[in-house]
Amino acid sequence: YVFTMTVRTMQLLLKSVDFAARAHRDQRRKGPAREPYINHPIEVSRLIVECEPATAEDVLCAAILHDVIEDCGATHGEILACFNENIANIVLEVSDDKALPRDERKAMQIQMAPKLSNDAKLVRLADKIANVGAMLTDTPIGWDRSQILQYADWAENVVAPCRSVSQGLSDRFDAIIRDVRAWHAGEAERTGS
Repeated sequence: YVFTMTVRTMQLLLKSVDFAARAHRDQRRKGPAREPYINHPIEVSRLIVECEPATAEDVLCAAILHDVIEDCGATHGEILACFNENIANIVLEVSDDKALPRDERKAMQIQMAPKLSNDAKLVRLADKIANVGAMLTDTPIGWDRSQILQYADWAENVVAPCRSVSQGLSDRFDAIIRDVRAWHAGEAERTGS
């Protein structure tokens, strides 16, 4: 498959990167590297296009914008005004309600995953690959082995109903989960815990 980017597509993607970068400007990832948060949504979009190069531009833009409602206080209406209804709806689908307690939000992600549109499932799947992968490269400060493995188990439950949208992303998720579990099993053996 040869991906040809039109000027309109490039403009839309760059507009979404600009919007997300401004929204996430004061955020850092939770690991010791304190990486700029914007790297995460860009990674999510990159994972989708690497595994599913024919993905519509709206989905790639929604992947870049996927945390702006949840983490930055942007609204569905603001995204709709800047982009289009499809992008705004995908972002809304994958946004947690931060008014709910953390455990309830996590349970809702599992409960809602089968009901997501296929476009939102792509974003959710790529997001979990990026987040689980961070457990190997930049583990959140203060997380112990048990928390990491619990997160991996939870992510598997969220991803399970999303797998049908991309074999490539599903394979990447499986590989990263295996790596996280193997690394932490080895770490447990080395430390005797």
